[in-house]
Amino acid sequence: MLHFQRPEPLSGNLLEHLLYESIGAHRGGGVFAWATRYGADALVANEIFSEFVGISEFRLTVGTDTVTDTGAVMRLCDLQAKHPYLQVSAFLNPGTALFHPKLSWFEHTSHLSLIVGSGNLTMGGLLGNWEAFTVSHLTGSEAKSALDSIKTFLDDRSADMAPITAASVLERVAGNTGNERSSLKPAVPTANVLTSTNEVLVAEIPKSSTRWSQANFDVENYERFFGAKVGSPQRRIVLRHVDADGLIGDVENRPSVEVQSDNYRFELAAAKGRDYPQTGRPIGVFLRQKSGYFFYTLLLPGEPGYGEVDGLLTDRWSGRADRMRRIRCSSVELRSAWPTSALWQLSNTGL
Repeated sequence: MLHFQRPEPLSGNLLEHLLYESIGAHRGGGVFAWATRYGADALVANEIFSEFVGISEFRLTVGTDTVTDTGAVMRLCDLQAKHPYLQVSAFLNPGTALFHPKLSWFEHTSHLSLIVGSGNLTMGGLLGNWEAFTVSHLTGSEAKSALDSIKTFLDDRSADMAPITAASVLERVAGNTGNERSSLKPAVPTANVLTSTNEVLVAEIPKSSTRWSQANFDVENYERFFGAKVGSPQRRIVLRHVDADGLIGDVENRPSVEVQSDNYRFELAAAKGRDYPQTGRPIGVFLRQKSGYFFYTLLLPGEPGYGEVDGLLTDRWSGRADRMRRIRCSSVELRSAWPTSALWQLSNTGL
């Protein structure tokens, strides 16, 4: 089946299909022209993929001609060390023709899942670029032929491969930028959080037993803001927390969770281990990026910025007094209400 990935957070993406096809597989692999550290995190550090490579071999090859930088290589080394069945190699191009393939495969008992397309192992390739890819389920001689072709290619080019931990790999990528958007025309402005934010959600987070880190949302924001879909466990969101100093946290790759009470949830790492306030409610500020993922920050009563954001909710909320206040606005409106936020220091370069 052919799929188109659009730079819209409400569309499907390559990451979802890679994760879905890995479920139940007993072996697999991937070849990508380039990778970034955050792209590697989004796939490999995801709990579904981590479970797969916890028991099954995945042979990953990444190119080094461009984009793949020192940060990507070091992160892939870390991920390989944490997942013994993950084998990562770098292709050290011996010629001048660009190394440019993008494919993944997952071997199941009943079929071979083959994903071939334009997306690289980057946040843009997995989530937010204009991309196209096919997902095929092959059986019998077709599956054998595809696996034979992959094996032949990898074996034939083994002299050009090096373990991701090799010093020669770091030497080869030393001049790369880690930014696949650097080739865009100068007329396209460098992305900062104001220009890259598609929409903002400001939402009170309710207390849910002792786990308010499982943040509840109404169905309208669950589907129309976060891009989840009721009844579809395949849909996922990717978040990164921003603290009061502007430091960006690790990639959080979250499944949507639906419960019988018609609540719709996402786990927020920044809320884990924090007590729910005795008075007032935590407020989550979510910035939906045009590239398909989300920056977010959490504010508790008394913290810097809480009063400004609470005031924005008070001014804009028009719903019932007994409901969680949730509004959507632009990044410009949010900055007008909260000009001192560390969010305005962010850049999307390299993400």
